[in-house]
Amino acid sequence: MKASILRSTFILGLTAFVATFALSHIKAITYPVIQKQERRKQENALALVLPGYTTGEERSAVVNGRSFTYWTAEKTDGTLTLKAYAFITEKTGYGGVIRTMTGVDDRGTVLGISIIRQSETPGLGARALETASRSTFFQVITGRARETAGEPSPWFQEQFAGLNAAAKIGIVKKGDWTEAMRDELLRENSISAITGATFTTKAVKDGIEEGMAALRMALDEHAKAQEAPAP
Repeated sequence: MKASILRSTFILGLTAFVATFALSHIKAITYPVIQKQERRKQENALALVLPGYTTGEERSAVVNGRSFTYWTAEKTDGTLTLKAYAFITEKTGYGGVIRTMTGVDDRGTVLGISIIRQSETPGLGARALETASRSTFFQVITGRARETAGEPSPWFQEQFAGLNAAAKIGIVKKGDWTEAMRDELLRENSISAITGATFTTKAVKDGIEEGMAALRMALDEHAKAQEAPAP
């Protein structure tokens, strides 16, 4: 009896050791791959939220006691050099943290956003990643949709382009956003909420507003540091 208990204990201990050893090595092997995927996702998001701009340096600052990361960007328009910025924010939605990258010009106008991580409810908050085809029914049934539609983008994210991130962004309930709503919502500086997913909509919106405020503070601190005389 005693020998049986010792044998069982030894087997359980050995199994736990092997499992822990294997998991630690799997993590060590997969970590660089995961990091590479995250960098690629970040680079793709930067290209999406800063269309036409060349991304410059990545900067970090401490704003309100929290680490804040942002990127600078530039593009040439004739004789003018236009500046833009991108930043990452995280806000808790209904199902967890929503990580969003936002691009803005130097006036605070949103150039684009990209939700790069979310765990919202499928069919509700997860519709923030839903793409709407630009093809008509006739184009679909005739097989011409791929030729004419282009690459679709998530309608929820697309509606943020052109909004003033430095001002309060409103939320209205007009159903799924379409291009026909753009002018009216831009005048109101508002977005149309995802039906049944107010938490998700508000989390993304609040993250952009807070990120813009943090960006302004980070840029002010950077400017002061540049102006400070060398010791």
